[in-house]
Amino acid sequence: MIRRALLVVSLAFVLCAPARGDKVDDLTRSLMQDPSYKVRVQSALVLGKLNDKRAVPALIQALKDENESVRGVAATSLGRIGDRSAANGLLEATNDSSEFVRTQAKKALELVSNASPQLAVTPRAGARFYLSIGFSGSQHGGPQYAEVVRSALAKELQKLPEVTLSVGGGAEPSAQALSSKRLQGYVVDGTIERLSSTHAGGQQQVDCDLKAWVATYPGKSIKMMATEGASLQTGSGPAEELSAKKDCLVAAVEAVREDVGKFLKTLSP
Repeated sequence: MIRRALLVVSLAFVLCAPARGDKVDDLTRSLMQDPSYKVRVQSALVLGKLNDKRAVPALIQALKDENESVRGVAATSLGRIGDRSAANGLLEATNDSSEFVRTQAKKALELVSNASPQLAVTPRAGARFYLSIGFSGSQHGGPQYAEVVRSALAKELQKLPEVTLSVGGGAEPSAQALSSKRLQGYVVDGTIERLSSTHAGGQQQVDCDLKAWVATYPGKSIKMMATEGASLQTGSGPAEELSAKKDCLVAAVEAVREDVGKFLKTLSP
């Protein structure tokens, strides 16, 4: 049981800092190095209140702190900041030994997964196709695994030579904007059709299937559909299962990328 008193913090030491950057640096250092778990709890909580993405790596690391209060508050702060790079760390934390940590990690993961995507891409010169990633969750896996698929799709689709995932400006482009840049727009969307594990002896087999389709953008008229899957064997522990499920989905995404590439090649220049 987590005592409520642990969540009561004093902000006095924070307010004394002369600059925001100094606050983040000092709090991050305290979170990583202070021997008192109470100070680490305070640091994790205030970093969330500051809502500065520079704190995300330290908060992700704090998800593995020896103290469950620190881990739980770190998860809460990651959810408050909403940086999608924390998704994998939070996903692992949903299997924490502490119920408090698991609950906070699940709440934070929902917030992070629903945050607007910040893809680290720039418009590709000479591209013919703009692809928007609209992969949704399903009853199989939930939003945390849908985020794994979306992240993998962003990485894989950028490998296609005539594709760009951005036209500049950050927001989703209009049909007029695509036309002005001579780009054909499509949406790569889909669902997780299966994500399961079967235990046998000291091992388990993880199976996954993705149903994916390519539709016009912004009209969303479906032009191509494909189902891809993968199977992996791993150890029997929950950490191994979690890692194998992510690896399984990534392997299926690689096959989806090949399908999308073949479809784009059928389109006239």
